[in-house]
Amino acid sequence: MKKKIFLGLILLLAFFLRFYHLDSYPPLNADEASIGYNAWSLIKTGRDEHGEVWPLHFKSFGDYKPGGYFYIVLPFVKFFGLNEWSVRAPAAFLGVATVYLVYLLARLIWRDEILGLFWAFSLAVSPWHLQFSRGGWESNTALFFLTLGVYFFFAGLKRGKDNFTINITFSLLSSLAAMYIYHSARLVVPALGLGLVIFNWHLFWQKRKQMVFLLAAAFLLLVPLMVSFLRGGAEARFSGVGLFADPGPIWRANELINQHRHVTVARIFHNKPVLYSILFANKYFSHFSGNFLFIDGDSVPRSKIPDMGELYLFEVVFLAIGMVGWLRMKMNDKYLPWLWLGVAPLASALTFQAPSALRALPLVVPLTFFVALGLRAIWEFSAQNLPRLTPYFLRSVVIIAYLWGVWGWWNQYFIHYLKRYPAAWPDFRPVAQWLKQNQAKYQRICIAGKFDQPYILTLFYLQYPPQKAQQELHLTPRDKFGFSTVTHFGKYWFGDCNKLTAKHFDAILGK
Repeated sequence: MKKKIFLGLILLLAFFLRFYHLDSYPPLNADEASIGYNAWSLIKTGRDEHGEVWPLHFKSFGDYKPGGYFYIVLPFVKFFGLNEWSVRAPAAFLGVATVYLVYLLARLIWRDEILGLFWAFSLAVSPWHLQFSRGGWESNTALFFLTLGVYFFFAGLKRGKDNFTINITFSLLSSLAAMYIYHSARLVVPALGLGLVIFNWHLFWQKRKQMVFLLAAAFLLLVPLMVSFLRGGAEARFSGVGLFADPGPIWRANELINQHRHVTVARIFHNKPVLYSILFANKYFSHFSGNFLFIDGDSVPRSKIPDMGELYLFEVVFLAIGMVGWLRMKMNDKYLPWLWLGVAPLASALTFQAPSALRALPLVVPLTFFVALGLRAIWEFSAQNLPRLTPYFLRSVVIIAYLWGVWGWWNQYFIHYLKRYPAAWPDFRPVAQWLKQNQAKYQRICIAGKFDQPYILTLFYLQYPPQKAQQELHLTPRDKFGFSTVTHFGKYWFGDCNKLTAKHFDAILGK
């Protein structure tokens, strides 16, 4: 009974931290507005903002977002209206659900409910997981389905031969859902799945006929995604953010070759495959650096908390104890957290911007697992090996550390975050309020480029009729990173208003 009470308290804490002021803090960003408005456009017209019929990839700003989260948001927009809460609530709910899932994983795989409770707590208060649960982040939603896929996989292994095929089917469906939701999952999910199959090869060989059928069915279900990816131009987007978008290794190779007398010999050592492999390895291992994990976190302001890493600084002790302890334990399925840890940064390492907390979010699951192991080890050691009063002191130190850590996160997030990084989360609501009250007075309005993709925020907050937007949007060509933007629609113009002096504007906003 006590365990159920503790689980309930952990889930309540996870819910509170993810839903507190969810509809107002931080301000809605352009990506979230795009998700919400396109879901609303589908409800109203069956087409996205650019007139595409029920797409699998949404053109949006020219970045061709995967459509999975758009369709998850759609019923929320349908029943709760086009607002911030409708866009963010699905990711927040699934963030809480992931906390519950890791508890179920520990109980299912290792028959260890206590470990599950520590793991759920560690994930519930994780700064990394909180950051991407409090917003319309597709990566957080994909993480839920990836974790759900792993749960069904082990349910198939642990719950007898009669349930094997049906659980593996659900595992494949959950994994496919993750791939439809977020780009990075399209590499991490197959890599993790392949590893799981290799470690359990004998079981799958016994069921090889059923597995061949399931894999063929999964491939067919992926065909629409692959076709949409290739036809939609998402490959151009990847070419803008992928590893090969960085020309540095090419320049470096040419520089090193020119330092040799014998060019042919030089090319054996100094060439693109070698130097890009080194670059990939550098980006991959950067996700395990102390600076990224415990000190400064991501370099992108929208993906980080001021003066904090992805884990609490004091958790370095629990992480180290947990990793060493796990190596020494004798139990089944020890490979899972190591396998997960190894494949999680792969997609992020293939982009020019690494380490990335957003793209490498699956790392949070194995890292919090090891933290939970270390936390539990200290908790139990204090009770079994220390004098009568000392356990309470040591446990009090642990409790105080987490109270300090969570309060520190709260302080940085709700008080300092927007003050430190105001450009990362510009608040469009005052502009939207002014437009609602005054737009009828003017024939043409210019909104300055202070806001990231201000056109979609205007569409979202004014609930501009999708039928009109589909006819009026004027999109610029994609830039070198694959993005484009709308210059104008209707009476609204966007960009540097000072450069648009050839046209007359009755009002200029957003400077």
